Amino acid sequence: MDSRVDLVIQAFKDAIHNVNVFGAFLVILGFLVVALILIFWEKVEEYISYRYLKRLFFKNGEAIGLTKDELEILWKYSNKLHKSPFLAIEYKAPFEKVIQAYIEENPDTYSEELIKSMRKKLGFDKLPSFIPLVSTKDIDIFQVGNLIYQQKSYPIALYDKDERFMYWYLIDWKPPFPFKKGDTVKIRFVRDNDAIYIVEGRIEDIYEDKGKYIIKIPHTFNLIQIQRRRNFRLRIHLPITVVIGEGDKQVKVETETADISIDGVGFCLPILKARELNINVGGEIGVSIQFEERTVSAKGVVKNIREVDKRVCYGVEFTQIDREDKNFLLRFVQEKQQEILKAYKRLKTFD
Repeated sequence: MDSRVDLVIQAFKDAIHNVNVFGAFLVILGFLVVALILIFWEKVEEYISYRYLKRLFFKNGEAIGLTKDELEILWKYSNKLHKSPFLAIEYKAPFEKVIQAYIEENPDTYSEELIKSMRKKLGFDKLPSFIPLVSTKDIDIFQVGNLIYQQKSYPIALYDKDERFMYWYLIDWKPPFPFKKGDTVKIRFVRDNDAIYIVEGRIEDIYEDKGKYIIKIPHTFNLIQIQRRRNFRLRIHLPITVVIGEGDKQVKVETETADISIDGVGFCLPILKARELNINVGGEIGVSIQFEERTVSAKGVVKNIREVDKRVCYGVEFTQIDREDKNFLLRFVQEKQQEILKAYKRLKTFD
């Protein structure tokens, strides 16, 4: 056994001794050359692909109306964030993230007008009331809310905004203030047809402008959203008959819906008619809503009353509705919701 092992060891030593060193070098060199060629070809393919995608991106962007300077910014900072530049011109959230990266890298030289131009061309300058906010940049001027500091609340309204900061006006408050520059505060506001929002930020400055005291706070993408309604409410005008009372005292009023959901309906009446009917919160009423395909009848209770454009508007929650009518209403609202979301798909918060 030992002799056979010795023979194997000796054969291995002889093989190594007889190896052509130059030949081995050529083999290794060959492997290195092949590896370098593969790496080089991969880089060439990456470069060709990069150039092709950039030309395609610029072609699509210029068709929308964006300039080369605007497209260069979107291309550069999308790649820095490892995001697709094509998403930045298609969806609002990636666009805002890319713009934020541009601003953060160029805080003193970024162009406010150029960013506004891009937003307008891409249709990102106005956010429908039923689409959730992407960042605090989407808050409407004059939006009212409350500044919360140390469990106390102070009424405020958005006075102005730019690409870096929002400026909130302290309504009917004069110094001294309990908060100061550097303190962290919360801002709470209600957005109609959407949700309650809570934003936290650090006060960058407090200053006076034309007798108003303004708080300067940086923009943020971190918004807490508290949904106000269980279901989507569709704004639509449909013929509706409102039935009040019973028997000989029953009164019917013809009007139009203001909005509708699977849980209820809203409608408005002229002020004089509203005074005559004297409908109160908690009152029970009947409704018949006319669709093209059918009439949906239901009973409900008045949950809220408000004045809008010199009319009195009522929010009614259904308490009794036929199952088939509710299923029809569910399909109708969902179909209309999909149509609306499709129309505004470019404003959806894709990231």
